[in-house]
Amino acid sequence: MTTAYTIHPIVMGTKVFDKSYMTYQYGQGESYTIPIFTWLIRGADQTILVDTGEMNPIQSRDREDAIGGKIHTFEQGLAAHGLVPSDIDIVIHTHLHMDHCENDYKCENALFYIHEQELESVHNPHPLDYRYLSDYIDDIEENGQIRVITTDTQIMEGIRVMHTPVHTKGGLTVFINTEKGLAAITGFCVIDENYNPPP
Repeated sequence: MTTAYTIHPIVMGTKVFDKSYMTYQYGQGESYTIPIFTWLIRGADQTILVDTGEMNPIQSRDREDAIGGKIHTFEQGLAAHGLVPSDIDIVIHTHLHMDHCENDYKCENALFYIHEQELESVHNPHPLDYRYLSDYIDDIEENGQIRVITTDTQIMEGIRVMHTPVHTKGGLTVFINTEKGLAAITGFCVIDENYNPPP
């Protein structure tokens, strides 16, 4: 029988921008706030995260009202589940834009699964892509904590990754078996109107 995991989203940051950035010029001038998630995966004998979020998220009433929930620091988010950073065994990165990996260095005991093209991008980003900064992965790289993904891979029973170069060249989608079926966690930045556009 395949392991069935539970997935716990934890908001570890937000971004505020013009809504038209997400909707192909529709809704210009409308401010929009998106949450930045870290996903805690439970159900194995190892503690797994997908992405690690922002190091110093803005925790304000207006941003929490905008997303309808609490914004946590990395430590607060883990503590809500009875964990500390040293408890993390595995981190799977959807990609390495800063807001997805700023807390990597705190996970001193974890192995990090990252696609090879994402490692190339973080060390040699396009000149206009300000969202990569190798400083956030220097520690885990120097400590030999990175496991490089080169092809679609099963990380462990019931958890696999697929290379999905949509948002970034080295993007990974994480597929997880749950009691309700197969779940997919992507690093794509999408909102409801991308799936259900207005007329």
